[in-house]
Amino acid sequence: MPYRRSCAACALAAALLLSGCSAVTGSDVESLLRAPQASGETSAVQKALNSALGVTATLKYPASGDFLSPLLFGDWDGDGQDEAAVLYTLDASAGNVYLAVLEPTEENGWRVTQTAEGLSSEVESVNTAHLRDENSLQILVGYASAQGDRYMVVYLYTEDGLQIIIKQAYTEMTGGEGTQDLVLALPAEQEGGGLNLQLLTNTEDGFRSAQTLAIGDYSGCAALHAGIGADDGNYLVVDGWTGASGTSLASSIVVYDPETRFLQTYRPAGVANLTKATLRYDAALVSTDLDGNGTIEIPTMIDDGGKISTGMDKRLRFILWRDFAAEDETGSHFGVYDSEYSFFLALPESMHGSVLLRTNRDGSGWMVCNREGTTVYCELRLTDPAKETQTPDIDGEQTEAGEYRRIANIGSQQLQARVVTSYYGLSLDFISQNTVLLGSN
Repeated sequence: MPYRRSCAACALAAALLLSGCSAVTGSDVESLLRAPQASGETSAVQKALNSALGVTATLKYPASGDFLSPLLFGDWDGDGQDEAAVLYTLDASAGNVYLAVLEPTEENGWRVTQTAEGLSSEVESVNTAHLRDENSLQILVGYASAQGDRYMVVYLYTEDGLQIIIKQAYTEMTGGEGTQDLVLALPAEQEGGGLNLQLLTNTEDGFRSAQTLAIGDYSGCAALHAGIGADDGNYLVVDGWTGASGTSLASSIVVYDPETRFLQTYRPAGVANLTKATLRYDAALVSTDLDGNGTIEIPTMIDDGGKISTGMDKRLRFILWRDFAAEDETGSHFGVYDSEYSFFLALPESMHGSVLLRTNRDGSGWMVCNREGTTVYCELRLTDPAKETQTPDIDGEQTEAGEYRRIANIGSQQLQARVVTSYYGLSLDFISQNTVLLGSN
């Protein structure tokens, strides 16, 4: 089945994995942060919270983020023992969200040690990051107000209690693990003022601003993505709004120099102008780890992918996703982007420049053909899954709907595919595994 990339549009706060910083392995992270393992444990936490409050708290579920539960368990203070954290409200219809931290007791129970009032009645997202050291985890909560304002709050829990170490306006947020530094993308102070990244470093005196780096002529931040480079070093891809109307996207790459402990702009070899090379005109085309290997691919619009028939040229685009931090083109993925339904279909590289895209017979989708249009390799269509119908194939004969394979659900419709003519490297399994949903539908 295809995987869905998060469609979060703009990250004004992102924890970045920086080379040279203290880090923990994936297994260590799992031991530090875990979901509730038994209903009895969550029940005990809720009972202890209600007892301490004297009322029944209403649990508050985050709308997005790494953790969609209102109850988190992890080693917040780095003492080797799990604590609990709960998001709740005192009034289900109004009032701000609260965050409570509970410590385990010797009687296998829990006791509330600290509560803190949040900034609004809605929790936009919850993430965690190692901002202090490799043993403790800090909680990053994004709050949303009724007016549409959003604020990120970073909570630090120590033996001295629960502290707010950062409070920052943001649009979307993504957290990272294994770092002692935080990178914030700051909004432009004025129209056309550019985009700045701020590097915050943890010291004995708390977090301090170590650097502010100007990133391109962007009017705002569309997304931030932390990835792994060819030398296993960490880098950041910044997608920014550009163009006269501020509705186009382009990308920049930032790397961290472990010797100077500063961020610097990365310029890929052979690319004279990365902003120009990555310019695209669709808000859904943000960078992403397309194949799940830890690197970040940037979508680039190309004009040599093949031909697109009249009537489909407004909907379909040939796209080449490129890992500009790679030493060669092994990180590239060629394929077709359907702008109407926001999904990408990767195609074998051997099809690059030698295919024609045209509508299918009943207009429910499109087909990939040879450049002359005489041979159809595969067809994709959107259909109502409640209707079991027969659809005529390209020769006018009846084809059973069962010959199509369901690839994904897009809204109330079902994306289906079938292979018509065999082509090396193109199969139903390939199509299913290499179809990526780029946004919510």
